[in-house]
Amino acid sequence: MVLAFFGLTPSYKNILLEEIHTLCYFGQGGFTYDEVYSMPIRYRHYHLKKVIEYLEKQAEVMNKSFSNDEKSNTPLGPPLKPDFTTKPKAPKK
Repeated sequence: MVLAFFGLTPSYKNILLEEIHTLCYFGQGGFTYDEVYSMPIRYRHYHLKKVIEYLEKQAEVMNKSFSNDEKSNTPLGPPLKPDFTTKPKAPKK
């Protein structure tokens, strides 16, 4: 007989580890593993919500800038016109 009361269930442990990873990775050094593990659930969910909002806003800005780049047909950088009709000259000795 397996008692699930003592300790975390395997499914909840996977969720917890995913939350810890997300906050440690996207927190950019703001959280350590031990801090997130011992953090109350409501605080952990609050910080996860803020990380998700930030990433969604960042993705929206990137999509806007990408769509603006697609609309303009002007290439970035100087125009390159390769001339394949002439043969390269050997360097002088």
